[in-house]
Amino acid sequence: MAYANNYEQKVSTLSLITIVFNNAVKQGLWLFDPSIKRWFNPDEFMDLYKNYDNLDPKWIEKIEIRDPIEGLEAADTQIESILSRKAILTKRVIEYERAKKRKHPNL
Repeated sequence: MAYANNYEQKVSTLSLITIVFNNAVKQGLWLFDPSIKRWFNPDEFMDLYKNYDNLDPKWIEKIEIRDPIEGLEAADTQIESILSRKAILTKRVIEYERAKKRKHPNL
């Protein structure tokens, strides 16, 4: 029984997931996994992870309970940034093509 001295009692990850789920439900919020940048409503989260009891507790500790409106606002900000960069690139391409035609009318 030499291994008995090395035994570490581990908390069931299912109990940690249940705590996170219950906190989200109680607060009326969703769960956000920053490692994959994915949002879950509490039921989705529980359905997805309830069958796993060997998850890394450090991963579970990083799960955030947040208002999903924050996710929508962040997505809007990203979309606006992408559209802005696209507009700048579009303008540059048009200007370049016009200038090229003036320099080289036979192309």
